[in-house]
Amino acid sequence: MPFESVPAAVGVRFRKLVSRPYNRRQAQRDFLSRCPLFSALPPAQLDTLCAASRLIELPARASIHASGDAVREAFLLCAGSVVRFRPLGEGDRQIIELVQEPQVLALGEVFGARRYESSCETASAAVVLALELPVLLQLVQQDAGLAKRVIETLARRQCAIEFDVTGHRSGQTGAQRILDYLIGLAGGSLPLAGETTVELKTQKKVLAGRLGITPEAFSRSLHELSDKGVIVVDKSRIHIQNAALLDTGSTEGDRRLSFARKLRTPRDGAPRQMPPGELVNLCGRLRLLSQRQAVAWALMAHGVSPADARAKLRQRIGEFERVLSQLQGARLVPELDGALEALACAWSTYKAALAVDASEPGAGEVLAASERFLEAADALTALAERMAGVQLAHYVNVAGRNRMLSQRIVKFFFFSDIAACAEEAGARVAASAREFEANLAELRDSGQALPELLAQLDAVAEQWQRLNVALAPGVAYTRRAQHVRAVLGEGRRLLRYVDTAVTLYERLTR
Repeated sequence: MPFESVPAAVGVRFRKLVSRPYNRRQAQRDFLSRCPLFSALPPAQLDTLCAASRLIELPARASIHASGDAVREAFLLCAGSVVRFRPLGEGDRQIIELVQEPQVLALGEVFGARRYESSCETASAAVVLALELPVLLQLVQQDAGLAKRVIETLARRQCAIEFDVTGHRSGQTGAQRILDYLIGLAGGSLPLAGETTVELKTQKKVLAGRLGITPEAFSRSLHELSDKGVIVVDKSRIHIQNAALLDTGSTEGDRRLSFARKLRTPRDGAPRQMPPGELVNLCGRLRLLSQRQAVAWALMAHGVSPADARAKLRQRIGEFERVLSQLQGARLVPELDGALEALACAWSTYKAALAVDASEPGAGEVLAASERFLEAADALTALAERMAGVQLAHYVNVAGRNRMLSQRIVKFFFFSDIAACAEEAGARVAASAREFEANLAELRDSGQALPELLAQLDAVAEQWQRLNVALAPGVAYTRRAQHVRAVLGEGRRLLRYVDTAVTLYERLTR
């Protein structure tokens, strides 16, 4: 089977392995040594396994073994992802597990059955090593260390199955199941702050089946986790916000955020009164989205991934209008209703500017309109803070202001390349940077001694320095497109970090 059937990252690594003399044998040895079960084997035993194995490259949805097949080989997943399931008839299946890490598949069946009871197929293109079972069994009998690792692996999987079953029976919501799965995918133990990124290497409907929920419930639960600031979804990548996993402000022993109860919506449909921190955060999100819209427009004007930038702009506009509608449907005091009405008028003007062709002639108007709208959104957020009447609402506003500034700085960086905007944009980058640092200093001195909040602000400060390095011109970027993507990537990461800090401050106001 050709190398093109292997995923890009897998294919590059695999081609490197097989480009040397005796390449396939060396590739087999390398893959075996990466598997925790075999990594401690002496060289002679690794050679024995290599001689009794063969490499298989498989496209997505290819069968590795089927229910009823004789167990003659053990299959080691080297790269890619596979799904194990029990056929139920009429095309239905019960998913047993989704495997994305190097391990021997169906280990219990390999050592405890004559025929496979489960079926196993690739969820993505994959590389699999088939090991002759008699050779493997003989090695286990001869090597006490290998036998011990097999027992430990089987015991861990047994524990995982037991807790998985009891967890499902205890009435966990879909959000809790997904969160537990993501944390397990990340290794189970996460740092106090910053973020941990995992990649979903298979279709969402397969994951939903693995977790015992419908694909529709999976999507809703993913949105719930995202709305609560626990994760950020970026296509197949999930950025877990470590500090947001804790129930901020709770004094209980286990402070891990829980989604044990299902959300209930009021039956009467009456507008609800938002908690002060949530209101300030939501108003502040409008000013953030205005800057992200301008960034997407500038990317189109520069011709940097224009199709993706156009899709991002539509997405940001849709998100903006959902937030605006949410605020308009809430129970607000008359002063806020008036400010919100003025903001809606400013939005009509700004939206019209964003609709013009993304080219240099329209850049001046888009930049000016984004700044005018920002003034209206900032006035609304400041008014929401004053109406809240609690000190912590001020810190929600300040952190939210820095969230916006992280993208305003990126916006000015892009517009500084356009002749009509260069002078104004260049000057405002420096002013925005000074404000960001002053706000960060105020937050760090705010007296909130929560370990996760202080750690998150430290992570923000570190990421802020990375963005500064990316903003500076230098020989590291041989092409403008490289520089643009570096600034965009560091800016997005800073946004996620500051957004998590906003979430923590908002929780403290409840």
